[in-house]
Order: sequence, then structure tokens, then C-alpha cells
Amino acid sequence: MAELLPAALVQGVGVSAAHLMGVSALNAFVLRQALHRHHPLAAGTAGALSDALFILLGATGIGALLTGLPALAPLAAWGGAAFLCWHGGKAFRAARHPRVIDARATSQDAGPARQVAATALGLTLLNPHPYLDSVVLFGAVSAPFPAGGRTLFALGAIAASCAWYALLALGGARLAPLFRSPQAWRVLDVLVGTLMWAFALSLVWRALHGEVGKPHG
Repeated sequence: MAELLPAALVQGVGVSAAHLMGVSALNAFVLRQALHRHHPLAAGTAGALSDALFILLGATGIGALLTGLPALAPLAAWGGAAFLCWHGGKAFRAARHPRVIDARATSQDAGPARQVAATALGLTLLNPHPYLDSVVLFGAVSAPFPAGGRTLFALGAIAASCAWYALLALGGARLAPLFRSPQAWRVLDVLVGTLMWAFALSLVWRALHGEVGKPHG
């Protein structure tokens, strides 16, 4: 089991980072708050907390449930690989016609920090997409790891999420021109797709070599 723990941590960081790097309502909102210097830390913190919730629901909920049923562990590995391939394919398709985030095109959001945080939470917690997407993704990908590995996977994923939202909140004003560049998004989408497919291959390799579904001591 010990040799799987570093892999779980790295995979948690990589999957989370690749999953976050895209054009989304929450990314645009945090970037906009940073550009207007209007409580960006409140927006970023709310985004990281909601993301941590989805990661924990996936890794300790669905992941633990699937791991508790050893016969389903190989299916979880193949399912996780399929999910990663699908996400990677979406990223490669997006690279052909990249979208951008232009925070200048929107008006400044007024209100105190708690209102900004509430808006950021609403963009995620009131959106059914993360429940159907993020929770299932993190659950399926973390399921093949033992309990300690799932914990490290979740910690790595949460760390990547915190780093991403800190980057948007604290560096958004300087990064704004980059987010308006289709070429930059094309490179980022290709990177995301490559990461997703690489992690999918690692799950397939472990499934083919019988490294999932076995008891760990």
C-alpha cells in the first residue's frame, strides 16, 4: 500500500487542477472580483470551500462506498478512466474553439464581503452540475485507492483547489489579460486534456495489472 500513497496524492493534485482550469461561472466571478478589487479573497475562499465539499463527498462518500465493495473496485477504476477520458476529450474539443474570460465585460458586483461569498457559494452549491460531475469524478478516480490513499487524494485535490482560487483572487488583476487570450486558453485546454488522459491511462494500467480491488494491509 505504501507505494500507492504518493501516487494518490499526485493524482489528487493533478485531477483537481485539470478539473478547475476552465471557463466557468465561478472562475469568471472570482476573477471579476479580483479585477475590481472587491473582496476577491471572500469569493476565492467560498469557491475553495465549496470545491472541498465536492471533493470530500466524492472521495470519502462514493469512493469509500465503492471500495467497501471489493468486486466493484475494478469497475470503479474503469469508470474513473472513462470519466477522465471524457473530460480530456472535452478539453481537446474546447482547444479547437477556445472561449475566454473577459472580466471587463461585466459590471462590478457591489455589496459586503458576505454577499460576495454568498454569491460564489450560490454559483456552485445551487448548481446541479458539480454534484453530477465533480462528486462522481472524484469518487470514481479515488475509489481504487485504499482508505489512506483516498485521504491523500482528497488532501491533494483540496490543496490544488486552494492554490487555484488563491491564484485567481490574489493575482487576478495581473492574470486578466491572459484569461482574455484565446491562444492561452488553447494551450491550457491541451494541457488539461493531456493530464486527464494520462491519469486515465494510469487507472487502466492498474486495473489491467490487478492493482485494484485487492485488500491492503
